[in-house]
Amino acid sequence: MKNIAFIIMLFVATGLFAQKITVQETNGKFLKENHNALLTTVYYSTAEDVEKELKSLFKSYKGKVKTKKGVILGDDLVISSVSENTIDVFATVKQLKDGEVEVLVAFYIGGADLSSSAHPDQYPRAQEIIKNFALNLTEQSFAEIVKEEEKELEKFTKDYEKVVENKEGLEKDNEDYKKQIEQNEKEIEKLTKEIETLSGELKEKQDAFEKLKKEGTKIK
Repeated sequence: MKNIAFIIMLFVATGLFAQKITVQETNGKFLKENHNALLTTVYYSTAEDVEKELKSLFKSYKGKVKTKKGVILGDDLVISSVSENTIDVFATVKQLKDGEVEVLVAFYIGGADLSSSAHPDQYPRAQEIIKNFALNLTEQSFAEIVKEEEKELEKFTKDYEKVVENKEGLEKDNEDYKKQIEQNEKEIEKLTKEIETLSGELKEKQDAFEKLKKEGTKIK
């Protein structure tokens, strides 16, 4: 999914959690025409990704799919679960805030807009298609967020463990240094006493040597 890092940032910053997918009947403007339409929201995604997936959905119903002035147009789509006749669709995708994307879809059947009042049997089926689309894409988008966050967490955990390891290594070095310093201090104390003893002996030997040299001057 594109812009996943941006979506993760919004997700963390705004605290977006579980979202309930709903589909509302409303009136929407497509190009210059008003149509009865179905309105829903896809979460944790971008308009670019949603538009791509929506066009893919329409293409799965055969017919022709194109985009004109920001409106996705589906011509003669075969959506058998809704109608035996071909259906024209109009759709717009709008980026809202915090990773929310508004999806507006109008179904045009037999020269009339699909509506709950005029098509009590067909409307719920179309409503289910739009709801499943929004639900599935929201779940997929959320799964991508979880996947990316898991990777980031694993990387951060490794970095953290490395810092801890470095700290523990330095602490161990310090302990080793302390032990070495203690040993050195004991050895210094021992050598200091030995020097005091040897310095006396050295003085005696120096005096004896000087005396010996003086004795040598008496030889004639």
